[in-house]
Amino acid sequence: MLWYSTAQKIPAILVAVLMLLITASRAAGDDVSTRDRRHRQLLEKRQAILDAFQRDLNSVQVWCTEHQLSAAAADVSDLARRVRSPEEDSGPAKFATPPVPKNLPPEEQQWQLLLRHHREERGKEMYTLARSTLRAGFPSLAFSMIEDVIRIDPDHKYARATLGTQLFVDPLRKQDPAYAGEWISVFEKQMRSGSRPHVYHARYGWIPAANVVRYDEGMRPWNNEWVSVEKERELRRDFRNAWEIRSEHFLVRTNVSLEVGVQMSQRLEVFHDWLQQNFAAFFETPKTLQERFESTSLRSSKRKQQQMEVHYYATRAEYQKRVEGKVPPTLETNGLYWEDDRTSYFFDNPEKTGYATLYHEATHQILDLATRDARAVAAKARALKLRQRSATWWKVGEHSNFWILEGIACYFESFDIENGHVEIGNPKYIMFDNARKRLLDPTFLYYLPAQQFMTLGQAEFQHHPQIRPLYTQGAGFAHFLMHYEDGLYRDDLITLLSQIYRPDPDKVLEEPSLPEISGVSYDTFDRQYHAHMQNLAPFQSE
Repeated sequence: MLWYSTAQKIPAILVAVLMLLITASRAAGDDVSTRDRRHRQLLEKRQAILDAFQRDLNSVQVWCTEHQLSAAAADVSDLARRVRSPEEDSGPAKFATPPVPKNLPPEEQQWQLLLRHHREERGKEMYTLARSTLRAGFPSLAFSMIEDVIRIDPDHKYARATLGTQLFVDPLRKQDPAYAGEWISVFEKQMRSGSRPHVYHARYGWIPAANVVRYDEGMRPWNNEWVSVEKERELRRDFRNAWEIRSEHFLVRTNVSLEVGVQMSQRLEVFHDWLQQNFAAFFETPKTLQERFESTSLRSSKRKQQQMEVHYYATRAEYQKRVEGKVPPTLETNGLYWEDDRTSYFFDNPEKTGYATLYHEATHQILDLATRDARAVAAKARALKLRQRSATWWKVGEHSNFWILEGIACYFESFDIENGHVEIGNPKYIMFDNARKRLLDPTFLYYLPAQQFMTLGQAEFQHHPQIRPLYTQGAGFAHFLMHYEDGLYRDDLITLLSQIYRPDPDKVLEEPSLPEISGVSYDTFDRQYHAHMQNLAPFQSE
């Protein structure tokens, strides 16, 4: 569930003596108001389609009730509830909808065909709106609408392809009349196909299908032999023999347990998929984004990326030994992403529950590794402009905007998965609550105005005497940009991140600026952030 809050707009100034000032700022103001209005219009069109679909479902439910099809009426009512309240839904259906059986009684056929017609038509409407929304410059909202499309019509092939899934028919189930295939990723399709198909097991991860029985019997493969679970556990206590859990995007190595490693891998994959969908404009260019909406085969041809490596140690001592030399000896950390070896490090910490540190460091790792090539190009371009003999590595946020690098990672600490559903941005999360207190509570008051805050470079930020409040302010500002006015600035935040991590080779001597991206002044951001935090207070006090 995405948490939203709204803030009152600043009243227009109508006093005649200020007309000259208004005229001077009219261009920027008009751009902002036009963009705000367009955003609102798209949200209204989206809601209109959802409302129309609810009316469609209500008409089908009434028809079923009139024809004494109580079970069908209950199914339609449940569908209406899930579409109306997506936060209660566990995600898109995995299995494709089978054809309506021709041997059903006429009335059973009729309601199913009628429902399918409504789902397909409203799905087409929402998909068309999503494409228009992308062209209007709101990719995050467009991808949110793609989720709507799949809730409305789970077999919309273009929407499915946009999210990177394809229809797969398991050869072992071809003869099942109730089975029409599954919507899965290209990676899963490859794993489940071929002469030695694998299956995904909730406890063991991806293993050959032929090995499931032996695993369930308590046996594990080791050096071309089978050993007991107990023997394997003893062998893998040494991290050199750690379990390796491979998934589509990650390689998790751990000496804690296979099951813990699989659980960590699952969470990382869900987080990665969420980022790829909701931050699509960070990972792809406008051209490739548009192609994703147009082609059902684009995703399968994307260049395969190397799996991101994650180490999870059984003890703090093992972790400290591994990160020695990477962090100051006096600094105690709970996790670390180290750019030089492209690896994230964690340990089993009994003093901390949850996965906040995992998501924080995974944010750094995913954003960094997705854009390293672009920064290498930018570094060479900078060397040419400065007439340097050799290019030095590009450090993100070195001279400005360092706040967003840590702010967005702190924001994603709130990422949570419950019953297959993602919740993010909960105002009760400690970082957001502390950000509010720093702004509004006289006991904890500390706030650095936006202009000073957003222009701090890495050294200025990390050596600031008030570094802890700066971290919480970063988390608070990230929440503001993600959720203010139904996500009005969400795409601006993503654009800022993209310009920082993926510098334009033609602008390597310029620093990205959120006011330039959004057309909104620092002073306005200060006021709106203050209002946003005030609006979070009722949620945080519950």
